[in-house]
Amino acid sequence: MSLKTKILLVLSSVVLGVATIVATYSILHDRDQYDVRMADVYQSVRLNYEETLHDIVRFYVSRAEANIKTEGVLNAFRSKNHDELYHLIAPRWEVMHQENPMLSVMQFHNANGTSLLRMHQPNVYGDPIASQRSMVAHIHREHKVVYGFEEGRNGLAFRILTPVMDQGVYLGAVEFGIDASYITDKINRYTGYQSFFMIHEKNMGVLSGISDFLRIGDMLAINVSSKLLPLIESYKSQHQTFENSVITYANQTYTMKTIVVKNYVGQPIGAVMFIQAIPDFSSHVFQMIVATALIALVLILVLGMVISRVYDKVAEKMSFHEAYNQTILDAIPSPVIVTDGHRLIAANQTFLAYFHYANVAAFKREHECVCEYFEEGDTQEYLLPMVNDQRWSDYIFDHPHIHHKVKITMEGKTTIFEVKLSVLQFHEEKRFVVIFTDISSIQERSMTDPLTGVANRLHFTMVFEYAINIARRDQKPLGVIFFDIDHFKRVNDCFGHLIGDETLKRIAVLVKQRLRKSDIIARWGGEEFIILLPDTSLEETLSVAEIIRQTIEFESFPSVGQITCSFGIAALQKDESSEELLNRLDSLLYKAKEEGRNRIAF
Repeated sequence: MSLKTKILLVLSSVVLGVATIVATYSILHDRDQYDVRMADVYQSVRLNYEETLHDIVRFYVSRAEANIKTEGVLNAFRSKNHDELYHLIAPRWEVMHQENPMLSVMQFHNANGTSLLRMHQPNVYGDPIASQRSMVAHIHREHKVVYGFEEGRNGLAFRILTPVMDQGVYLGAVEFGIDASYITDKINRYTGYQSFFMIHEKNMGVLSGISDFLRIGDMLAINVSSKLLPLIESYKSQHQTFENSVITYANQTYTMKTIVVKNYVGQPIGAVMFIQAIPDFSSHVFQMIVATALIALVLILVLGMVISRVYDKVAEKMSFHEAYNQTILDAIPSPVIVTDGHRLIAANQTFLAYFHYANVAAFKREHECVCEYFEEGDTQEYLLPMVNDQRWSDYIFDHPHIHHKVKITMEGKTTIFEVKLSVLQFHEEKRFVVIFTDISSIQERSMTDPLTGVANRLHFTMVFEYAINIARRDQKPLGVIFFDIDHFKRVNDCFGHLIGDETLKRIAVLVKQRLRKSDIIARWGGEEFIILLPDTSLEETLSVAEIIRQTIEFESFPSVGQITCSFGIAALQKDESSEELLNRLDSLLYKAKEEGRNRIAF
């Protein structure tokens, strides 16, 4: 069966099923939209609830501190002078009550657990309130701000208790209590949704003055508005316990969701229930089915004719463009790939020849990504499959002004590539065209001292910073050796600069022969050399330096004879910068010379 026939059959099947799919989609779509709206509403209400509590705590903690700082208040508190304290606070209490009529409690607590002053009931004081309210007892123990929902003589309130300290001595606490309806009113004001509090009966306590409640199971709905009361009564008749649910009342469907209410220690004691009417979206389903069926018939007729005529031309053009694009890729002498960032889509012949694969399919059978070949270099400028939690291709795309490099070894030969990336984007779909340019020879010249063949100072500086970061990340030691040739000026003056150059090259060879592959030696300048020893302690660094010192001392240099070197060695210390470490090495080298040369200072 040809591809064209398959397309026509599939298309006919799809179109014939459109009516049913669209009708179902209409219902599911409306349901999804409703779920999204409800999720947004719940998130909005929850955030509003949390922000309201946060604002209340911040506001009334500052109010408590301001009241305590009022002239005379701290002295009255310290002396437990009820009348004087009332006289000083009364004007401020009136102002606070006017700015928030739902501020139902302002109370001063003595450190001994008794009530010093209730601004809302000034004639009631001296009672051992800490023995009856755990929240008060808690702040007397901890001497820290505490807040949460707790019932009391005035019913359920959100309470904030702030400790009062006098030169480090705890005197007691200032309490503010805001009526729970303040929270539900604010939710209604900012979101438009009705809500009320529900408290588990075990959390009501013996002191609660709440009498206006509706019991459903073991939960008590408090201060339910008259508008919601019939709906909640209906809910009560359908449910034994409070739970998130959907109910129907008076030909209208409502959803009911809750936000957990916690006490001062974070334990759930109830919930805020909010209610939203759900619109009915199913009335148009029949019309949608009829309209979709008509559209399906038209699509089958029109698309069947169009596909038959267009398919051949499209297929021909696609084949031409694929061949054309591949020809362009193959004309590029550097390895080139096309990828979506995750999988290889196309590659030129240079790429396939470098990795020894006959075609892209053969490469993909063994590898998901060319980045599997990327190796870690001795600096952080080399790309790895993941860079800063980004895929390598995305990292290049997001950092177009950086010169990106990769290190790849094939058959024992390491090649440094410069990586450049171009993007083709169609809607949300991306294609990356990546060119790998061999810069191995350029890289080698830029990082090598031309005389000695070891690393130059610029390259060492880059490697040094990277090695310090790696050592700190892996919590491993890092040793450094800094040395120069003793009296090297005499060599140049007595034997000439050519002999001096040969001496420098010979020393570089001798030192490299006694280092590990992971160690790095660089010419720092003139007759000075520096060696980086990863994962090497100070004691091990000293051993390496001594081997090098003796090797140079007992070597007979052509035309010159015996030469000695002075060494400063150190290991990276905690929080030490690269500059500080180099300065320390320089001082140690100077010390070795001052003490007579041909020695190691550490």
